[in-house]
Amino acid sequence: MDIKQSLTYMNDTYENIDKYTHTGFNNYNYYQDGILRKCMPKVLFKGNSILVTFLQLIDLKLILIMKYIDRLKRFKYISWY
Repeated sequence: MDIKQSLTYMNDTYENIDKYTHTGFNNYNYYQDGILRKCMPKVLFKGNSILVTFLQLIDLKLILIMKYIDRLKRFKYISWY
């Protein structure tokens, strides 16, 4: 009898591995957690749904800019890509 794993079985495994891998640096993961959620009061994200949508849009744009800056920092390291 075959036992079928869930469709996200390998993804869950890799996420668990990422939780326990410690590189020595405690950098903030802005891609997953967001930028504005860290620097703005939490009350703003619990109020008006239109305001929250607008803040999330701004947050996405800031994340894209930060990812672009990270890519520019490593632009001379060809083996990174």
